[in-house]
Amino acid sequence: MTAALALISIFTALRAYPYYMPFLNSLSGGHPAYELVNDSNLDWNQALPDVEQWVQRRGMQHILIDEYGFSDPTVYVPQAQVWNCQEPAAADAGQWAVVSAGMILDGHNCPWLLQYPRETIAASSMYAFQLPTVIPAIGAPGGPPAPEARHNLGGAPNEMNFSAILSACIRDPQQLQPTMERFQKMFQEHQEKARKKK
Repeated sequence: MTAALALISIFTALRAYPYYMPFLNSLSGGHPAYELVNDSNLDWNQALPDVEQWVQRRGMQHILIDEYGFSDPTVYVPQAQVWNCQEPAAADAGQWAVVSAGMILDGHNCPWLLQYPRETIAASSMYAFQLPTVIPAIGAPGGPPAPEARHNLGGAPNEMNFSAILSACIRDPQQLQPTMERFQKMFQEHQEKARKKK
């Protein structure tokens, strides 16, 4: 029995290689991983080199990316344009957008994308969606979420795009101190409001 279980474990590890991060066993019941786990359990930008290979195979010069993390995706995907699946522009219509699995339901609120053609990348760490020729109106049924229904990475308040703020700090370290002070003030105000409600 021990030998059989060891062989099954080895077989499973070999079959999942190299995509251990998004791996879910058969107990997932065939459900997409983004429905079962949250946060960075599926993607932490380790799939960006796979995205670049996907882009290269298609000869694309431009790709929209909503990644899970704070790094600059153009380091791995030079054709990337940072994108937020909750706030598509009319000009995005008809393009391909690559979205981290962790941003579809958790980091962002983008189930509206699931109605469009898609391809999986890096064992479902990321998904490439072909956007429609007309982007639905924000807040409309089947469209991007209204502002009050949006999610932000790390549970940040809706008025604060946490990913964009931290990305700006990476590009310009001089923004770190003012950003920290802004965060402290914002969270103090939030705590004060919570106290007054009690």
